[in-house]
Amino acid sequence: MKVVFAASMFKCFVYDSGKLIGTGRALADGLDCSYICDIAVHPSHQGSGVGKEIVATLVNFSKNHKKIILYAVPGKEPFYRKLGFKRMTTAMAIFANPAQALESGLVCEI
Repeated sequence: MKVVFAASMFKCFVYDSGKLIGTGRALADGLDCSYICDIAVHPSHQGSGVGKEIVATLVNFSKNHKKIILYAVPGKEPFYRKLGFKRMTTAMAIFANPAQALESGLVCEI
C-alpha cells in the first residue's frame, strides 16, 4: 500500500483518535484524467459519512481534470451514483487474474 499511495497524485487519510479509519487515492495526470480508487472505510465507521467525505475530497482535488473516473467494488455503484458518478459504457480492463475478476463481478463476458 505504501508504494501505490506514494505513486498517487492525490491521497486522503481519515483518522479518529489517532487511528486510521478511512483512505482513498487518485492517480492523476494534472489535466486530463483523474482516477479515484481504493476508497476504504473501517467497518465501525461505515455509514457515518466518512466515505462520502473521502470521495468529495478527492473529487475536489481532481476538479481541474477533464474527467474523473472511479473504480468501484461490485455492489457499491448506488453509493457512487448518489455522489454524481455515472456508469461508463466503454470502460475495459485487463486483470492479472482474469478468472478471479470474472468471479468477483469486476468484468463480464461479452
